[in-house]
Amino acid sequence: MKQRWSKQQGMSLWGVLAGVFGALFVFWIAIKVVPEYMEAGTIQKCLEDARAGGGSNIATVQQRFGACLDVNSIRDGVTPKDIALRGSSVSLSWNKQIPIAGNASLLLEFEAQAPK
Repeated sequence: MKQRWSKQQGMSLWGVLAGVFGALFVFWIAIKVVPEYMEAGTIQKCLEDARAGGGSNIATVQQRFGACLDVNSIRDGVTPKDIALRGSSVSLSWNKQIPIAGNASLLLEFEAQAPK
């Protein structure tokens, strides 16, 4: 009677560990990045609301935008004075630097625009 040797199937312990550590790293980065994108969405909404209520007067738009930032507790990275009038729309751009590990960091660049 002949014995049949079958090849081993499945992942090794090192493969499982590498997969777990890779998934944890992606999850860790997502925990740091997702709130920044949610905040950027709130800033975009505040800019659109300020533009709709302030018309073409940049001082009124800045005042309404600052009030919206205060209501939503956004204090980092953007101020009402950063708003620029470009043609018939207002725009705002800002950067956010997220430390990852040691001297490595992730730079996110955002731009919000509210047309007339």
